[in-house]
Amino acid sequence: MIDESLWQELEVHQQVPGRSVRRLHPDSPHDIRVSVTHPGLRRMLLLGADAKAADIVRQEIRDLPPTRGLHLSMSAVSSWQYEIQVMLTDDELGEVFTPLVADIADVVREAPTNETAMEAAVRRYVRWQQLLRSVTREGLSRQSRHGLFGELHFLLAYGLPAVGQHVAVESWTGPRKTEQDFQLPGAAVEVKTSATRAPSLIQIASERQLDVNGATPLVLAHFVLDDRRRGLGMTLNALVDEIRAVLTSPSTSLRFEGTLVQAGYLPSQRDLYDDDRYTIRRTEFWQVGTGFPRIIESDLPAGVGNCTYTIDVSALDNHSVSADALIAFIRGTHG
Repeated sequence: MIDESLWQELEVHQQVPGRSVRRLHPDSPHDIRVSVTHPGLRRMLLLGADAKAADIVRQEIRDLPPTRGLHLSMSAVSSWQYEIQVMLTDDELGEVFTPLVADIADVVREAPTNETAMEAAVRRYVRWQQLLRSVTREGLSRQSRHGLFGELHFLLAYGLPAVGQHVAVESWTGPRKTEQDFQLPGAAVEVKTSATRAPSLIQIASERQLDVNGATPLVLAHFVLDDRRRGLGMTLNALVDEIRAVLTSPSTSLRFEGTLVQAGYLPSQRDLYDDDRYTIRRTEFWQVGTGFPRIIESDLPAGVGNCTYTIDVSALDNHSVSADALIAFIRGTHG
C-alpha cells in the first residue's frame, strides 16, 4: 500500500548520497519499486525493464511532451537491464503523485510480459499527463462537476449499500476511462447526469458505452440535478466527505482518494466546490438489452467508429427497472 507514511519512511535522512528503495507488489514478476533520492528527497517510481522492453518504449519516452512537476526517463543499469523512472519534480503535485504511482504500479503488476508492462506504464503516464493538462485553475468544468456528483451519488446510495465498501470503491472505474462507470460483481452501470431544464436527451460517448459484454447485465442510470449557487442542496465537497466518513478501511480509503484525483478532483482545489449545490430531482434506471435504442460496434460498417449519439428518454419506458431491481443486478441476484 502506497501512502504518505511510506514516503516519509524513505525520506529519513541517510549519511551518504544515494536513494532509499522499497519493493512494491513482491507477488508480481515485474520489478516495481518506489524510491526517494538523498539528499534531494525526490520521490520516484522505478520500473525494471529488459533490453527488449526498453527498445519498445524508448522512442515514445523521448517524444513525450514535458509536464510541470513530473518527469519520465529511462536509464541503463547494465547492457541488458534498464530502469524507467517517474520522478516528482514539484512538491505542489505531491497529492497527485501518490495515486499516479499506485495506478501505474497496478497496471504493470498485472501485465503478462515485461514488454507489455512497460508499454502499459507509458500509456498510463500519458493519461495522467492529459489529466493534469485538463484540470485548470478553475477546477473541473461545470459538466464534469455534474458527472462526478452523479457517480459519487450512485456510489453512496447504491454501490456501497449493495456490495460493501471494498467492492464498491474498486468497482468505480469511470475515472480510469473504462467503457462504463462501474464494473460491479453482477452488472456494469453507466451513470449519466443532467442539469438542464428539460433533460430529455442523454449523450452517449461511443459505440462501446452501451455494448453488453457477454452475459454481464448493463444498466443505464440517469440522475437529473437541480444546480444552484449557494442555495439548497449538497455541495460536491459534502458528498465526498460523506463517502469518506463511511469508508473505514485504510486501503479502500486510499483507493477512493486516488480515483477522485483521477476524476480531476484535487484536494488543493477544494475551495472551488464550496458554493455550487445540487439536489437530485429525478432518478431513472434502464436495463440495456434487446430492443434498447443504441449503436453498438458490431452493427457498424467497416471503417466507422468513434460514434457519439443521443438517446431520447421517452423511448426507454419499456426498459425501466426499479431501484430494488438495480440492487439485485449489482449483487448478481437478479432473475
